[in-house]
Amino acid sequence: MNDQSSRYEAELLAYFNEALPCALYDAHFHLTRRYAEKKGYTDPYRQYADFMERTLGRRIAGGMVMTQPSGRHTKEILDDENAYNIALAREHGLAAGHVVAPWNEKAEVAAVLDQNPEVRALKPYLTYSTAPDRLESNISDFTPEWVFELSAERGLPVILHLSHYGEMLGDENNLRELRYFSEKYPAARIVLAHCAMGHHVRKLRLALPRIADLKNLWFDCSGASETMAVYYCLTTFGPERMLWGGDHNFGEDLGRIASYGSGFLAVHPGYLNESALPRDYRYEPLSNTAECLVALLEAADLLSLTRTEREGIFYHNAKALFGR
Repeated sequence: MNDQSSRYEAELLAYFNEALPCALYDAHFHLTRRYAEKKGYTDPYRQYADFMERTLGRRIAGGMVMTQPSGRHTKEILDDENAYNIALAREHGLAAGHVVAPWNEKAEVAAVLDQNPEVRALKPYLTYSTAPDRLESNISDFTPEWVFELSAERGLPVILHLSHYGEMLGDENNLRELRYFSEKYPAARIVLAHCAMGHHVRKLRLALPRIADLKNLWFDCSGASETMAVYYCLTTFGPERMLWGGDHNFGEDLGRIASYGSGFLAVHPGYLNESALPRDYRYEPLSNTAECLVALLEAADLLSLTRTEREGIFYHNAKALFGR
């Protein structure tokens, strides 16, 4: 890391110390044994907490933790990962998100909820999609309808990562199915992760008005490192329906995610050969967690959000939504 980058990271830490509330609720993060072991830890939560302390100081005061979905999961593996995640949540006083797949049955998941009060959200994911191209899946390809039914019955949010990476929220299938599930199950609570996959700012801006009338949608800004994407979600739905999330472990190892041409580019470690860039660039990547915090705080400044509104985004909104 060059001196310029080191100075900037030090400046950011000072900025975060000044700008962030004292207590943060991380509304979207993942813990797995494999990632912790790669970083030299036996306790995934300790690894996460150490990274967050280096980035934010000692501010984490709660959170929604989920196992990391994977296309390699069989039912047996996912059951084991979910059970381990629930145990971590119980040990560290967190809310747990239960990852669900099309092979699950409603009664099976309802039994998990009955036995584990830590589970406060349901998390379907496109890696379990039945569609031939998972990145162009409809919501219903990886989210059985009973998930929304159970959300309405139990008051548990559904944390939804949209597919259709070409148009993201603006895909007609996404818009149609979001409206269908939202209106059919008005008591369901739907959290659109990553600012509704709002990594392409213009496409997000054009799509948001088409769902602005839906009353049971929330957004988490985990992974959203475009200031204007966060800004448009805030102006369309208000700060009361925005949640901050760090998206660990992606938040630690991933860099910036930005609009790029007709889509978006996620800068993973090793993608850029910094030595081949023009010397004037002097680029050194920051963590995605830091990039996204800058985006959120910039959007909050642009909108002159009050201290109460900021504390809502960083803590109270998620605490109330997840109920733990």
